[in-house]
Amino acid sequence: MGEKRTSHRVGCFTKCFLYHDGATYGCILENLSFSGALIKMGRPLPDRLRQGDRCSLVLCGDPVISPGEYNSTIARLNFPRIGLHFQEKGGGA
Repeated sequence: MGEKRTSHRVGCFTKCFLYHDGATYGCILENLSFSGALIKMGRPLPDRLRQGDRCSLVLCGDPVISPGEYNSTIARLNFPRIGLHFQEKGGGA
């Protein structure tokens, strides 16, 4: 099966936070592209995380000083990694 990605990925390996359904999860950002990100969880995935769920990603180890939140959709769940697809900016949903 071939790759379906259209954006170049950049390795990051920095701390980040995933917000989902009122919970906050500390993660490691493994790579980043214009269309999404791959994060690695430090603990088992909660049962309530599902492919297609909306969430947001903070690209900083300190959410207080983060430059912003990136609204996302969970594209893949493969413990300990989660693939996120960024939602379009400026679009209505």
